[in-house]
Formats: sequence, C-alpha cells, structure tokens
Amino acid sequence: MLNERQYRCQSVWFGRILRAGWLIAAALLMAACHLDMYDQAKFNPQQAANDLFADGAAARPLVEHTVARGQLRIDATSTGRVDGDPNGAYLTTIPIQVSPEMLARGAERYRIHCAVCHGANGNGRGQVGLLLNPRPPSFYDQRLLEMPDGEYYDVIVNGRGTMYAYGYRIQSISDRWAIVAHIRELQKNPPPQN
Repeated sequence: MLNERQYRCQSVWFGRILRAGWLIAAALLMAACHLDMYDQAKFNPQQAANDLFADGAAARPLVEHTVARGQLRIDATSTGRVDGDPNGAYLTTIPIQVSPEMLARGAERYRIHCAVCHGANGNGRGQVGLLLNPRPPSFYDQRLLEMPDGEYYDVIVNGRGTMYAYGYRIQSISDRWAIVAHIRELQKNPPPQN
C-alpha cells in the first residue's frame, strides 16, 4: 500500500500533468483562431466592377415580383375589400378585367383546389365534401348568390368555418380572382336539382 508521502507525490504529478494538458489544449485552440473568415475575399452588393459575372455586377438582380419585407401592396385587389382596409366593406365586383383566358384559368384552379369539396359544378357534393360534416354549401344557395365577390376572395384566402385558408396554396392574386370569376360563371347556369 502507498504511504501518505507517495500518494501526495503522485497527486502532485497528476495535477501538473493535468494542468499542462489544459495549457497545451488552450494553446492549440488559440492557434486555430484566425481572422480568415472575417477578412475573407468578398464583394459588397453595390461594388462597381468585378470579374465574377459577365455584366460586372457584384450582385444579381432581384427575381421578378419579389416583395421586400414590409413592402407588400395592400389594396382592394389584394384584400377583396374597399381601399384594402381590413375592416372595410367587401368589393361587390371583381377588380380586374375578366377575360376568357381568366375564366379558363379559374376553371382549372377551381378543379384543382375547390372541386374535391364543392363539386365540379359547385353544388357542394364533391368527393370529399360528401364525407364532411357540415357539408360545404352549394354555390346556388341564396346566401352565396348574394355574397359579394370580395367576400368570396376573402374566404379563399383566409378560410371560414370548417374551410381552411387557401391563401398559402393559391398565392397568385389573379388566380384567386379567376376562381371567383369561375364561381360566378357557374352560378349563371345552375345544374338541375336532384
């Protein structure tokens, strides 16, 4: 068995080795810290000329229709409400020109996003709609016939009742209005009652 003096001697050596190990580790870590990442070669966005791109610019132009944070256009077309006021009255008519191409696009978007619940002819009897409780309303109900176009737009974007919001799925404002235009076309020719 070790006597007390031998034990203390081993303990001192162990402490010295441990401290030396920590010092070596710290020295290696300090040697690894360089300012290479901070002082790296780079271009400033507005820098005049460089050889990186053929046009000499340091940055690429923004993608078309990019909206900077806080610069979103809020108006009647993008909200479905008069003057874009979130608490304002709904628009009674579609604010963009309705054309045959827009109606065709609306029919296509309607079949993709709406027909599964509301039915291909808008009677509320889509394949999924028949399984829901409550069922989706028919677009031929008097309440929906009298609903302003802006309210249809708002329901598409934000949802209502058991219908969830489609604003994130149908991101194009013109596609949303095209769906509203298609619904109005459906309402002009109601299907025969079963």
